[in-house]
Amino acid sequence: LVAMSGDAGFFSGTQKLLPRLSNFSVEILPGISSLVYLCAKLGISHEDVTAISLHGREGNLLSCVRRHQRLFVLTGGENTVQTLCGCLTDGGMGHLRVTVGENLSYPEEKIRSGTAQELSGQAFASLSVMLVEHPAASHPAAGLTDEYFLRGGKAGLPVPMTKSEVRAVCFSKLKLTRQSVCWDVGAGTGSVSIEMALQADAGQVYAIEKRPDALALLEENCQRFGLANLTIVAGHAPEACAELPPPTHVFIGGSSGNLRGIFDAILEKNPTARIVATAISLESAAQLTQVMREGRFDQTEAICLTVARSREAGSYHLMTGQNPVYIFTFQQEGGQI
Repeated sequence: LVAMSGDAGFFSGTQKLLPRLSNFSVEILPGISSLVYLCAKLGISHEDVTAISLHGREGNLLSCVRRHQRLFVLTGGENTVQTLCGCLTDGGMGHLRVTVGENLSYPEEKIRSGTAQELSGQAFASLSVMLVEHPAASHPAAGLTDEYFLRGGKAGLPVPMTKSEVRAVCFSKLKLTRQSVCWDVGAGTGSVSIEMALQADAGQVYAIEKRPDALALLEENCQRFGLANLTIVAGHAPEACAELPPPTHVFIGGSSGNLRGIFDAILEKNPTARIVATAISLESAAQLTQVMREGRFDQTEAICLTVARSREAGSYHLMTGQNPVYIFTFQQEGGQI
């Protein structure tokens, strides 16, 4: 007889045990999950609740909370209620309502609610679960406004940044998944890296940048978004990419003349990686056009994007054109353009 508490199909060790019992007749008698129990106690439906487990597991709590109006969290190990509420507070979500269920179904059961900031200073039993409510949650859309990102730099010159309209088109070409492993080569302010990390919240993003002033700004921008799945890599590409895991998706915003070496490094790691590269100068566009002509990719595409933004001129509004941007997409077997 094997006994496991709770619902045998809800983050349970049952699924690992079953293959070991393949020679036996097995009947599973599931209990009530802590999710169902807590929602019943609160008198709310669990139909629209998303559940994650951080009990002895790594996870991106902030990204999950940003996406879901109600998030149920199994806590445990280093991921205590206090730690997770502190994480929410540090990530700018200390105002969110959190309900904590301690020792559910036991005589010492307690259910407490408060803001994440309030609960971060309290003590809770090790056997606890959380329900985080974020009514304004939404799935991130590509093309965050430029005002979200700091752009300081040396001598008053701003660090290069891919503008919001260009980012939106680039992400439509990248076609990220939640599990994507991404490289952002020439990350600059981190605008692309940050949006990559928001969309690939179950994956990992590596922001590669060589400029010291850009690295400091990149770090500051990343901290503002509280992204646990974004790693900053200091150095020149492609050398700085040598120890990185194979990417599924790559954005090249700057190459410093090392474009061919960067492509070689990407394809050596993963021949089927999807690559999107931008160019402003005709010289960079010519280099990318040459890559298209070499036949290293089954599918290629190039577009020229021109954007104009309105500005006030007295009582009128006039359109001011931005620099045209060339956007190249490369895919070898396994993707569609």
